[in-house]
Amino acid sequence: MLTEKSLHHFTDHVASQGHAMAGATIAASAALACSLGQALLRINVPLVPRPDADLATRLAGQLVDARDRLLALTNEDGDAITAFAALRAAGKTLAGQERLCQMPVEMARLAIAAAALLQQFRPFIVQAQDDLEMAITLLAGAGRAAILLLDSNLRLWPDPPLLAQFEPELAALRAEIGRVHPVERIRP
Repeated sequence: MLTEKSLHHFTDHVASQGHAMAGATIAASAALACSLGQALLRINVPLVPRPDADLATRLAGQLVDARDRLLALTNEDGDAITAFAALRAAGKTLAGQERLCQMPVEMARLAIAAAALLQQFRPFIVQAQDDLEMAITLLAGAGRAAILLLDSNLRLWPDPPLLAQFEPELAALRAEIGRVHPVERIRP
């Protein structure tokens, strides 16, 4: 499992493959950004009034769930090419293509939702405001990269059933990512 490797081994593994591991890289990046966001919420819990601290605690729990799912997607995507080849050999090419399109949809949704959670808490951040913006920016980038991966898969496999299923998803994700607003600059 990719997520059980050290970061050094993980990056070496991605760099040494005979195929690009964009999905695993995107999911792992988003998981790291969720961890950063969770730390920021935890740091700020003691610094904000009780209702805001309760909100931070709830949001941190949601970030843990998103991070865990993104880590699972990292591992699944790491094995996706092998799984796709097995499905293709069994005459189930469309099922393999559907899964390779569904994973970036899920990655994008998770990254966008995590960024939205952090944006929701933005007004209550007392300490490490700049780091919150970096976490939001990382999540927005992962969301955009996952959307681009889906678009790439649809370019590679322009089959009508896939397009019918995933073009609406692509349009919805593009609209959702438009609601994520990382700051452009930290300094005025």
